[in-house]
Amino acid sequence: MLVESGFVRVGESEGREWTFTPSLGRIASLGTPHEIVALYAGLHGPKAAQEAAYVLACLCDQDDPFPLIGCQVRPGLWESGLMPPAQQIVIARHLMQHGICGKARPGASAGGGQFSQTFDATEYIAAARVHFGLSSADAEALSMTEFQTMFEMKYPQAKEKAREVPTREEYRERIRALEEKRGNQGR
Repeated sequence: MLVESGFVRVGESEGREWTFTPSLGRIASLGTPHEIVALYAGLHGPKAAQEAAYVLACLCDQDDPFPLIGCQVRPGLWESGLMPPAQQIVIARHLMQHGICGKARPGASAGGGQFSQTFDATEYIAAARVHFGLSSADAEALSMTEFQTMFEMKYPQAKEKAREVPTREEYRERIRALEEKRGNQGR
């Protein structure tokens, strides 16, 4: 179980265990690309407990996660499970972080990414198949963190090239220097 890649195992005192897999294939089962992003955002809003229970139910490897997370008995009536809602929210956020955004270097601070209103897992599954020669099943089983780690290992120069792009100020300085040089050559 690779917790640093997003996978989670929860156990109870009587020995029962539940495992949660934030694989690209499982993340895709949460909804449309737009719904997936809205669900992740919902984990930080007023309905976080409901969103967390849904995420955990979808990403659970066992058929019956309801003793752990609870379930809706009838509209408006929720029967609690063994795990408190606050813990469910923490675990659901962890799973979504590793399943959607990735965290290729555990411990490194998140950030620097661009917001997107959609997350299309099929694009990453296809990329994993093409770049890493994986079968569909193996590509779907990757978390985004695993995908990013493999990509960085296979293409380390891609990260270096990204740093070679000048900042806006560096670009302006270079343009000014070129213009000055051209101006001096014309004299």
